[in-house]
Formats: sequence, structure tokens, C-alpha cells
Amino acid sequence: MTRLVYSPLDSYELRHYAVDIPCFVCDGGNRHDAERCRHCYAPLALTYQAADQRTKKPQMLAVLGPRGAGKTSYLGMLCDCLSRQRDASQAVWRGAFSVSLQQQVIAQLVSQHFPPSTADEAERWNWNHLQITGPNRRRVRELIFPDMSGAVMERELDHQASPITRAFLKKCAGAIILLDTQRIDRGDPAPDFFAMKLLSYLGEFSTKRGVSWCHKPIAFLFTKSDRAQACIDSPRAYAEAHVPGAFRQTMSSLRRFEFFAASVAGATIDLEIAGAPISLPLRIEPRGIREPLAWMLKQLG
Repeated sequence: MTRLVYSPLDSYELRHYAVDIPCFVCDGGNRHDAERCRHCYAPLALTYQAADQRTKKPQMLAVLGPRGAGKTSYLGMLCDCLSRQRDASQAVWRGAFSVSLQQQVIAQLVSQHFPPSTADEAERWNWNHLQITGPNRRRVRELIFPDMSGAVMERELDHQASPITRAFLKKCAGAIILLDTQRIDRGDPAPDFFAMKLLSYLGEFSTKRGVSWCHKPIAFLFTKSDRAQACIDSPRAYAEAHVPGAFRQTMSSLRRFEFFAASVAGATIDLEIAGAPISLPLRIEPRGIREPLAWMLKQLG
């Protein structure tokens, strides 16, 4: 005797795989059940959140700096300051993935360590999706910014072209460029060269008005400025005196720019462990963290 087994055919579900889901960051096609883009590794949740008709289309912001400039510490502290602000405007993180950077950085700082450098692998980068509600509760703006690896950006400037990096920067509405004050005060010209190379690199993009980077807002942020009072007093004068190449290039090629100084730690100690220098934060005292973003939001309108 033969027993018949009835099994429903779910072939209709294959139709979902016939249509690609475009990534919001790089426009690359992906399967509907993927968690991250297979091209740029950005969370596909950004795509679904950007498609929400109840909110304005998000703007992407590039936060760039060489390795060791303190980018991860700054972004983590920025996220923490925004989530704790008590003024009329409110900031809310969209998606659990947007909280990871803040959680990791604060945990490191509480244990009196600076966070490690961002991994080179794009799938390990932290992405942040921020929703800002204005004082009148009517205006809602959204920003997306990743914690990109400084080492990857340095290789990109050496013309190891990455189509994903270029696709991301073409879509960005503005940029915050981080420069290490401690290296500058030691007479290291690397931060100045990095800024000059980055400005030249961005200038290679489209020259159409409104799309060219010369018309987009760029904030220069001097990090680790707790030991440089001159930088805190006048970031612009400090830039002119200590990174003259980048300053002249900025004045001649950009339309909207400003200089800022920020620090995460109020006091640090320099040690040498196994022959390698290391800095440890003795006191967490954020200063100048929100100002670059506040200026950027005004410039973006």
C-alpha cells in the first residue's frame, strides 16, 4: 500500500529573489533576506528605513581621518552626547545597529582605555542612522554616517581606487575631516599632507554646481586638543599656522568650511608598553563634540 504525502509548493516565494533590493549607500543589488549589502556591507536596514514615506530622505555625512586621529572616539562620544542632550531638539537612533558604536566606545572609555582602531574590513564597520527633531517638532532630519577605517581611506588616497568608497562619497552631503593635534604639535607633517590629498581627491568628483565638493560644507576638526590651548582658543588661526598647505588649499577651493577643536579626555597619560607608545584617558571630559555637527546641520539647511 502506497501512502501519499502532500507537500505544498512554496515556489511563489522565489519571486522575492527575482527582484534585487538596491542598497541605499552604493545602489548595489541584494537579496531581499540579506542583512548587509554584499557590495559595501552597509546594513540593508538603511534601505528600508530610507524608504519610509513618513520621514525625509536621509542625508549621508562622511567623517574622515587618517589612522589614529581619534575618529572612533569622537563618533562614539558624539552619539553619547546627542542621546543625552536636554535642549528643545531631540536625537533618536534608528535601528539597533546604530547604538553599537556608542556602546563600545563608552565601555572602553569607562575602563580608562581609548577604543581600538577601526578594522579595515568593511563588514566590521559601525553605521549610524540618526533622526533629529527640531524644537518646533515639525522638522525632522536624518543623517547616516559610518565609522570608516582611517587606513582604508589612506590607501584610497594613494589611488588604490575603491568603487564603493567613491560611490559613498559621491552621495555625501558634507564631510567632517579629523586631524590629530598631538601629531601636529610634534611637528609631524602627515596630518597636513592627508588633508591636502583628501581635498584634491574630493575635487576629482563631478564639477557640476551643487554636486561638486567645492560647494558642499566641510568641517575641519582638530582632535585631542586638550593639550593645545592655542587650538581651542582659535582653531582657524591654529590651522593657518600649523597646517598651512591644507589651509591655503581650503581658502582657494572651498566655499563653505569651518575649523573646530574637540577633545574627549580632560587628561591623558602617555606610557610605553612592550616598546609601543600608548595613551590612556585619566578623566573623560568631552569638549567641542557637538559643535561641528551643529554647524553642519545649519549648512545643510
